[in-house]
Amino acid sequence: MLSNFEVALNSFSLVLLPLALYSLAHGSPPPKNSWVTSYFEAEKYLNPTGNIMLLALCGANLTTLAMNFGFIPQTSPDFDGLVAMPFMILAIVYLGLWIRAIKKVHRREPKDTNI
Repeated sequence: MLSNFEVALNSFSLVLLPLALYSLAHGSPPPKNSWVTSYFEAEKYLNPTGNIMLLALCGANLTTLAMNFGFIPQTSPDFDGLVAMPFMILAIVYLGLWIRAIKKVHRREPKDTNI
C-alpha cells in the first residue's frame, strides 16, 4: 500500500508521460546558450536516450499506481523489478553516453600549455 506522498509522486507521471512522448516524437533540440550545449551537440543520442529513460520511469511509476489501485493484479512479487529493469539499463547507457560526450568535448578543446 502506497502512502499519500508516494501516490502523488507517482501520479506526476501522468503529466510527464505526454511531455516525454511529445519530446521524443518531435526531437527536442539541445539547450541553447548553456554549459551543456556542447555535450548534447557532441553526442547525438544523448537527448533521445534521456527521453526514452523518462518513458521507462513513467511506465514503472504508472504500473506501481495501477497495482496499488487494483487495476493490475499483484501476481508476482518480482513484477516491480521486471518493470523497473529497463529504467536501470537505460540509466547505465545514459551515463555511458554522458562520459562519451565529455570525452569528445574535452578532446576538441585546445589545451593552453603556456602557463
